[in-house]
Amino acid sequence: MTSGVKSLKDWWEVLTTDSMSVAEALATNELSQIRGRVRPTQSNGALLSPLRNKQCVAYEYNISKIVQDTGRSSIDSNITYNSFIISDGTADILVNPDEGSLSLNMTANRLTSKREIMEQTADERLDLEPSAYTSDVGELTVPIELNEGTISIGEKITVIGKADPVLEEATTDADAVMTSEEDYLAVMNDDPGKTALKKAARGIFLLIVGLLFNIFAILVLTTAISDIV
Repeated sequence: MTSGVKSLKDWWEVLTTDSMSVAEALATNELSQIRGRVRPTQSNGALLSPLRNKQCVAYEYNISKIVQDTGRSSIDSNITYNSFIISDGTADILVNPDEGSLSLNMTANRLTSKREIMEQTADERLDLEPSAYTSDVGELTVPIELNEGTISIGEKITVIGKADPVLEEATTDADAVMTSEEDYLAVMNDDPGKTALKKAARGIFLLIVGLLFNIFAILVLTTAISDIV
């Protein structure tokens, strides 16, 4: 239920936080929604996404097999991110995300042959053995689905957070910093309205599941106490 409450809080913040320029965000102590283009903090600070080889500052991927009647079964997944700078031409903000603050738009690709999966997952960083899921003729015994989301270099994204002054000892030329360590932070590369709807739906679903689980636990406990008495 805690995750459900957090998702609903994220939905509310996305929906109600005022959109402004980066320079305007620096002038207020309030939570603000900014849009700008992404660049790494250092010239050599870009990541390379493992499935589509995109230069980025954050990526998330999931490789899963599609099993009939049971849905998806994960083979491998990971999320990796670096600090980055977002700018709209009026000012620069250093963003220090964490896993919980990232909301990436995922692109799915379903593969049906050994050739396809070898071409698109030929990366030693992935803990994947395609031959385990293929027949002798090279066809996949079960379809494999690749999902990957990235925040690419130069991409225009939305960040919600509070702009704090940069510490004097910090080695960056940014005008301020947004972090999730002390303040609320949300980083998204999808349309904010769509992201808000996704978070609301996820929050409601998790709350319902949590409520049903609690009711079930109470019923089991009550039955156990009655048997003891």
